[in-house]
Amino acid sequence: MSKIKVKKNIFDPKKVPLLGSLGLLALGDVGFIAWRKVKSDHKQKNLNEKK
Repeated sequence: MSKIKVKKNIFDPKKVPLLGSLGLLALGDVGFIAWRKVKSDHKQKNLNEKK
């Protein structure tokens, strides 16, 4: 068996263009909004189950 090293692609923030960084920022915001909604729904579900 030969051992082949696979080079992993590591994200390099220096290579993201200015407009791309704005897109990444917006995408992150959308992710946080979705995460907060799921967290809130889960918390509400737990409160309803305890009653």
